[in-house]
Amino acid sequence: MAIDNLPMKPKPFLPFPKQSYALPYQELYKNINGTGSSCTEKSEHADTWMAQVHCCRGPVLEKATYTFLHIVNGTVGGSPGSISRFESIAYPANPRIPALFVMADINETAEMGRYLVFYPDLIIQDGQAHTQEKNFFSAALKAVCEKYNQDFEQHNSFITGRGVFGGCAGECGLMGFFQESDIPFLEEMLSAIPLVYCQLLSDCSYEPANDADYKALYASRARLIEWMFAESLGTKIMRENSIPLSIVEASSFPPVVKY
Repeated sequence: MAIDNLPMKPKPFLPFPKQSYALPYQELYKNINGTGSSCTEKSEHADTWMAQVHCCRGPVLEKATYTFLHIVNGTVGGSPGSISRFESIAYPANPRIPALFVMADINETAEMGRYLVFYPDLIIQDGQAHTQEKNFFSAALKAVCEKYNQDFEQHNSFITGRGVFGGCAGECGLMGFFQESDIPFLEEMLSAIPLVYCQLLSDCSYEPANDADYKALYASRARLIEWMFAESLGTKIMRENSIPLSIVEASSFPPVVKY
């Protein structure tokens, strides 16, 4: 391909999220997996988008990623728009340990103007209640909300009973639409969540998984993949902007899916 025909890398212009937000997640995943961890980076771009996916693998976290995605002068729900997104997902190898999901982005569209979206939660891998972990996660997020006069229960209601992640969401996090004035609140949340997840893994004792746990794991991951294809707004926006499935797979898919 001639140099003149190579796609130009777009220049993100939105003030959120920052590259530095990934550092506590990178540190968390490396510390949890220890010396057995390996990390890779995948970067791709076209004229209207660019993606950078970092993937860590190891004995405890089978797959843990943090991703930056920028869509510049693309489309969002059919309306001209731009998005900058930070996402991180950690899938433990043991089905009995809940996975972690964090997504924070800023959108600017011709139809709705500029707004931020934030959604952290746990993903339940074995179909069990995990009440202790859910309560711990909720309490930690609620404490940050109270510091910034945010209503945790109201934000939590946006995910309760909605079948997020194919029904595998812990529904113990929050989802909300925010303004740029809320960025300090979101930044504190983003820095606190890795510590919360690390403490959750330390405080809860997990027995080795059995065959039934792995059967439930693969069933939940199959539902999660189906949800990502059929219902995830993030995936729909990526398709809308001709972002290849390989980016979605690298950043968000579970490490192994069996049917």
